[in-house]
Amino acid sequence: MNLTLAPLLVIVGALACVYLAARRHITVCVAEVTNGKIRVTRGGLAPAILADLADVLARPPVPRATLRVVRAGGLAKLTVQGIVSAAQTQQLRNVIGSVPLARLINVRSRR
Repeated sequence: MNLTLAPLLVIVGALACVYLAARRHITVCVAEVTNGKIRVTRGGLAPAILADLADVLARPPVPRATLRVVRAGGLAKLTVQGIVSAAQTQQLRNVIGSVPLARLINVRSRR
């Protein structure tokens, strides 16, 4: 079967849109870290949780990172990208894992 390039590009583009929409739907929060300071860029977190994360990120200060909290099987899962030690990454996961998912996602979005 000989397909032209245009329909193939439309299909790939549609699949990419579906993937991005699904990823956005399961994302609870995205936060950027610069020099130990955390800033929520999408979604929201309870102030107490944000303060706990800030404490972990400040000692020692994390130069640069992105934190993403997503829903995974009814639980919150944290992914960390950037310059973060293994110990701090585990502490961050402990903070997120200590809170019920409903408490994380019921926070009003900051826009």
